[in-house]
Order: sequence, then C-alpha cells, then structure tokens
Amino acid sequence: MSNTITERLKNSEQTISFILGILVVLVVGSLIFRYFTQRSEMTQVGEVPSSEQTASDEALAGETALPYKYTVQTGDHLWAIAERYYDSGYNWTDIAQANELVNPNGLAVGQELIIPDVQAKEATVLLVEVDSIEGSNYIVKEGDSLSKIALRAYSDIYEWEKIYEANLDKISNPSIIYPGQELTIPR
Repeated sequence: MSNTITERLKNSEQTISFILGILVVLVVGSLIFRYFTQRSEMTQVGEVPSSEQTASDEALAGETALPYKYTVQTGDHLWAIAERYYDSGYNWTDIAQANELVNPNGLAVGQELIIPDVQAKEATVLLVEVDSIEGSNYIVKEGDSLSKIALRAYSDIYEWEKIYEANLDKISNPSIIYPGQELTIPR
C-alpha cells in the first residue's frame, strides 16, 4: 500500500513539474515577443534624426518665432530643449509649466511640446552676508547647524566635519546641537 502512494506522488510530482515547465516557457516566450515588438515600434516612432535634420532644427531654433510647437526626439530632455530655444537651460521650468507636465523627466518620443514666448533666464547667485566667527569658541544659537557655523567660521559649509571632530566629547550626533552649547572652532 505504501508503494502505491509513493508511486502516485512521484507521478503527480512529474506532472506538476511538466506543467510548471510549460508555464515558464510560455511566460518567457511572451516576454521576449513583447520586448521585440515594443522595440520595433520605438524604432519606427522615434527614429534618430539625421545630422542634416538636427542641424536644420538647431538653426531654426534661434530664428523660430515663439510660441512654437516642438516634437520630442530621441534623447531629448527639457534642459536641452530650453537651451536650444532660449540659450538657457533654466527655462525648462517654463516649458514644463506651459505644457502642464506632471513629470518633467517623462518625455515621450513624438510628444508635442509648446515652447512658450518668455524671456531667457540667467543663472543667479544668491549672496548672503553672514556674521563671521573669529574666535576659537562659539556658543550655539537657535537655528544653528554645524554647516551654518562652518560657513561663518571658514566660509565653507563642508568644513562642518572639522568642528564635529573637534567636539566629539560634546556632540554625539552631528545633526543635533543645542542652543547654549559651547563648541571649539579649530583654527
């Protein structure tokens, strides 16, 4: 009797293995088929423009009256498109707003974008005047952090580690300092 149960289990185990093997082959086959069909569709829709076409597009970009409809090409991103039409990548936000893009990183080949008529933006540097720390000791104030103290002491926020290492006996976590705490500022 025990032999028949064992034989039945072996037979059913072989059947289950056979069925699972067929399922794996079918799933892998459908994934491969899907990959190649999507790839051929992408090649047809988003063919790489010829160098002549790209050169003519770039020549037109400087001369094109805005607003303008632009068709996204393979490899495009908003920064590059903004540079093409405004000579400033910072205008990518204007393009994103004009097209109500939820995900500015999710451009699709063939997608049409409106290039709005706006002024070109320039990079600006915000200079903030801060009181420098001259001495070798400093008492922490409300809102201070090691990087803010480093900026005032060394004019470089990345020097916060110097302050942290000099105060290991007072600071257990570099992200947590307290008002009234006296710190050594190494010179």
